Amino acid sequence: MPILLHIDDVEPGMQLASNVVNSFSVLLPHGRILSENDIQALRRRFPDLHVQVLDPLLDQVIEFESTGKDQETSLKVRKTVSQVTSKVSAVIRNGVALDGNNVKGIESVVQEMLAYICENPVTTAIIEQSNSWDDYLQEHSANVFYLSLLIGNTVKNYIKQERERLTSAATLHNAMDLLPLATGAILHDIGMAPLEHLYHKVEPLTEQEKAAIRAHPKNGADALPDRIDPMVKQIVRQHHENQQGDGYPDGLSGDRIGIFARIVRVADAYSAAISQKVYQNAKNPVCVLYEMIHGDYSEYYDPILLKVFASMMQPLPIGAKIKLQDGRWAVVVRHNRKDPFRPEIIIAFDELGDPIDKENLQRPMVLGVDPKLKVESFMGHDISFINALCAVSDISATEKHHIARECRELFDLAYP
Repeated sequence: MPILLHIDDVEPGMQLASNVVNSFSVLLPHGRILSENDIQALRRRFPDLHVQVLDPLLDQVIEFESTGKDQETSLKVRKTVSQVTSKVSAVIRNGVALDGNNVKGIESVVQEMLAYICENPVTTAIIEQSNSWDDYLQEHSANVFYLSLLIGNTVKNYIKQERERLTSAATLHNAMDLLPLATGAILHDIGMAPLEHLYHKVEPLTEQEKAAIRAHPKNGADALPDRIDPMVKQIVRQHHENQQGDGYPDGLSGDRIGIFARIVRVADAYSAAISQKVYQNAKNPVCVLYEMIHGDYSEYYDPILLKVFASMMQPLPIGAKIKLQDGRWAVVVRHNRKDPFRPEIIIAFDELGDPIDKENLQRPMVLGVDPKLKVESFMGHDISFINALCAVSDISATEKHHIARECRELFDLAYP
C-alpha cells in the first residue's frame, strides 16, 4: 500500500507506489527503487514534494483501497485537454480570433475524452498538482474539464430535469448531452488568455487589472465564434456567477444560471483554490473542501451539485499520514463516500514516528468513531477542525462559522 511521505522523509531503497508527475510528465515511474541521487534531485527541484512509497509491513495486515486506475484516467484526460487549451490560448494571445475550424478541432478532442471517461468510470476524483506552475491556465482548464465531466456524468438526470424545466419543454432533445458542458469547461477561462501574465505577477493587482479580470467571462464569451453552441457561450459568460446573486459579470442567481455553468463554477472554484501560483501557495485540499461545503462560500454553489461533488472528492488520499493529537500517526486505508472528512484509518506509527509492530496494530476504524482519537495535521497543515465534524453529525451554524474563519484566509485569493 502507498504511504504519502514528504520528500525529506524518503530514504534510499524505498519503492515508489505511484508515478512522480510534474506538468503531466512522468519524472519517475511507479515501482522504481529510489536511489540517493533520485531523492536529492527531487529535494532540490521540489522541496515541498510528497511522494507515495510502498509499505510492505502494512500490506501484510490489511488490504488498502486501490486508486491506481482513477489516477491513470485523470492523468490521461487532463494531459490531453491541457494540450488543447495550450494551443487555443496561443491563438488568442497572438490576436487571432477563434474560427469554425478551431471549434471543430476542440469538439473532436472533447468527444474522444467523453468516450474515454464513459469507458473508464472513476470512483474518486484525483487531481495531481504540478510542483511548478509555469502553465497555470492550461493545467487549471484541464482540471476543470475533468471535474466538470465527473460531476456531469453523475447528475445526468438532474441536468435533464433542469434544462427541461428552464425551457418549459415537456421533453428536450439531447437534454443529457454533455458535449456543451465539456467544450465550455475547456474554454471557460479563454477570456484570461490575454491576461495570462497576471498569473506570474508577484505585486498586488492594480484596480485596472482587477477590472480586467472581472471582465474575462464576458470577453471570453464574446471571443467565441458565432457557430459555437450557445450553451458553450453561456458557460463561459456565467462561470463566475454565484448561487445567491453576488457573482459577475451579470449578478445572476439560482436557476437563472445555466446548469452547466453551475457545474463549472464548482469545479473551477476547487481547482483554483488548490493550485500553486506565483502569488499564492497551493491551499490544503481538506480545508478547501470544508470551506466549500460548510463555510461562507457554500452559498456560492448549487447545493445538489455541491453534495455530489463532495461525494467524489477525497482530500485525504489513500496512504495519507495524519498526525494525531496524542502524537501517534494514522494512515488512510479507505475512502468514505458518505463523508470525505471521515475516512477509514489505521494507527500505524508511534509518537516517535516508528512503525508499530505487526502484533500491536489495531484494526482499522472510521475516523471519529473513537471520540478520544483526534486529528492534528496533514502534510504540515492544521486539520483539527475535522474533530468538530466527527464529534456531531449536525454542527451548529455558529460552530461552522468559527471553523470557517480559520480556513477562510487560506481561501480568499482563489476568487479574483
